[in-house]
Amino acid sequence: MWTRRRLLQAGVALGISSLWPAFAYSPRSSLLAAHDALEALRAQRLVLSSLEGWTEFRGVLHAHTALSHDSRGTVDEIIAAARAARLNFLITTDHYTPRIYAEGVQGLVNSVLMIRGVEIGMGCTDGAGLARRCGSLLAFGCRRPLIPDARTGWNWEVVFKTIREQGGLSIIAHPRGLPRAEYFNQADGMEIYDIADAMREHIIDAPRELLEFVLASAKYPEEFILPVVERMNWHLVQWDSVTRARRFVGVAGNDAHQSLAVLGRRIDPYDLIFRALNMHVLARSLTEENIIAGLREGRCFVSFNLLGDAAGFQFRAREISTGRQRAVLGEELKMQDGLVLEAQSPIPGALTLLRDGVPIRRDRGRLLRHGVDRPGVYRVEVSLRVVDRWQPWIFANPIYIRL
Repeated sequence: MWTRRRLLQAGVALGISSLWPAFAYSPRSSLLAAHDALEALRAQRLVLSSLEGWTEFRGVLHAHTALSHDSRGTVDEIIAAARAARLNFLITTDHYTPRIYAEGVQGLVNSVLMIRGVEIGMGCTDGAGLARRCGSLLAFGCRRPLIPDARTGWNWEVVFKTIREQGGLSIIAHPRGLPRAEYFNQADGMEIYDIADAMREHIIDAPRELLEFVLASAKYPEEFILPVVERMNWHLVQWDSVTRARRFVGVAGNDAHQSLAVLGRRIDPYDLIFRALNMHVLARSLTEENIIAGLREGRCFVSFNLLGDAAGFQFRAREISTGRQRAVLGEELKMQDGLVLEAQSPIPGALTLLRDGVPIRRDRGRLLRHGVDRPGVYRVEVSLRVVDRWQPWIFANPIYIRL
């Protein structure tokens, strides 16, 4: 069975094994090289103007508190960490218990919009040990509690229907663990990245240099967890397959617990995990209804802000002749002559445009522009070069251009 302790071993081992070969120096100098590279990238950041008609809000989706069996985080700790990470909103998704609806924090608290949600286990795949994966459902924005049948438990068809009827949002978490693929067709979206899943996929034995690396991580905590920044190919292929048929939002899950320590040192504090990975949502104003609408409609993008602040990233469709903005990420429009897609990055990097999941263009710098000659589901990924490797930075939800 997958445990938090095993995740800890995975994460620490991943950090050590991935950084060490890349730099071929001691732990401290390896982390220093990563630190210097990130500082150089961040110094190139430009402040970009907002997309027409929208305000961008930064937040975290998928966080646990002491209401979950595997976290001891307090409300005060999670709010303080959210403020330190400059979050506008935070969506908590504690493992299911009726206490969530009585004790879960909701509303504006110290300038952070708290949205109360729940994580419900959906079952596991066949297999044993590390071959066994378990998927779950994140549900938030519901007006009333979700309650399983006292005798039969959760009826997933009823659960999805209830969430929709209540105006809530249903997100598949840990998607490789879903026992039945049909659940993708019922949900509003899925995690295209999850920090815990990233750790899980890289379990190896920690080398003898563990102590030195853990001590070095005290000075460079962000660089220490840099190896969990990765492109989750299976998740992205699954996401692309669903978006060909309908709008289906891709999100990232921090899966924050603040429960892991090595040699007495906390390695997953809320503030670090909240800074590492963010959702950026376009909305009219900061309300629960607007944030959930922005997520549902895909007006959002994922960023590893561990590498640099992605605020201000833009992806839109324009008319070439008039310059008029026709759509932003997440929106649909009909195919017409004279459409151009534009992506603009606040930090120069490699901008890749994909159509129906297939890369069709890659430009380096701050700007990608592409004339649309056929319908498709278009999305953008941005990567940044850190030391000697390209690291994924931004995953934007698609613009859907239909016949």
